[in-house]
Amino acid sequence: MSKIKELKEKRNDLLIKAAGILDKVEEETRALTADEEKEYNKYIEEADGLSRTIKALEERRQIEGGEPKDPTKEEEIRSFEKFCRGETRALKVGTNGGLLPRSVANMIVEAMKNISPLFERAMKFNVKGELSIPVYDETSSAITAAYVDELTELTEKSGELKVVSLQPYIVGALSTISNKLINNMDFDIVGFVVDKMAKDLAEFAEKEGLTGSAGKIKGLFPNVTKKITATGSTLEADDIIDTQLAVPTGAQRDAVWIMHPSTFAEAKKLKTTDGQYLLIPNMVDGSGYTMFGKPVFVSDNAPAFAASTNVMIYGDLSGYAYNMSKEIEVNILKEKYATQYGTGVIGYMEIDGAIIDQSKFAVLAMNA
Repeated sequence: MSKIKELKEKRNDLLIKAAGILDKVEEETRALTADEEKEYNKYIEEADGLSRTIKALEERRQIEGGEPKDPTKEEEIRSFEKFCRGETRALKVGTNGGLLPRSVANMIVEAMKNISPLFERAMKFNVKGELSIPVYDETSSAITAAYVDELTELTEKSGELKVVSLQPYIVGALSTISNKLINNMDFDIVGFVVDKMAKDLAEFAEKEGLTGSAGKIKGLFPNVTKKITATGSTLEADDIIDTQLAVPTGAQRDAVWIMHPSTFAEAKKLKTTDGQYLLIPNMVDGSGYTMFGKPVFVSDNAPAFAASTNVMIYGDLSGYAYNMSKEIEVNILKEKYATQYGTGVIGYMEIDGAIIDQSKFAVLAMNA
């Protein structure tokens, strides 16, 4: 995430807090208290300072030529911003069914990758309708190479070809914005819509990608077939080692750990025989932890630590696939929330997910 984008998000948060104070006063039909006025002015002054900083940084970037301009992208973003503010009744650009410019849709998808490690690393397809992915399963009869004598027949061995089918399931997310914020020209409404939609949709995609729903997206934790069952009722280092070694060496390079915070808490207590913790903080960039040399991702959407539960996934996330059969659609609802002096932002995507390579994963299950 760029520093300018971080500053814009911080400014948006301040403007939202300031608008919240005014909304409360208006709702209660009273004047600002001294404390409220002080707090409101503090938010506005800091937001103004950030606006000046953002403008200066953008001007410097333009002078230095650090980011080449994309005229089409800039036009689409301006068009969408005007549409959000009610300055136009419809979008002029029609790259996404007249609902959302492709540039803004791509911004949402890129933001989703920053939010969800699973969504970022999984295979992603954009095929309309149902997608059938052929999956080669060598478990029934693995293909092998061997020495042969001259003029002797090779013994035929072949794997089984299966198909993973991904359906277009419709997912929607709705949020509202105060019209006070929309009318504030310093408020980055496009950034707000992108961040809000990305957060909601990425949260859903990760949750379903990890745990799934019956008859819908097929999650990792309940569907990984290579299972290591813990030897006892508590988490042990040997169980974690067995889980890591269950994944073949070909899938080890990009493998990661995924677990719930409660499982992370149990793993964080484990030590080697010489007293060193298994979970090691990343001292290079402070981005997180590693365990046995591999990154650890903690997600509230993973199953919590409990007996008879799959609590830890290890593997290369490219063995999981999402199909977004239609570009993300976002529409602005002006009339629906007019009586609340607000504007609705509704986003839709069509998505499905499933494991496409079981050999890349192993799951650790706690004993009963």
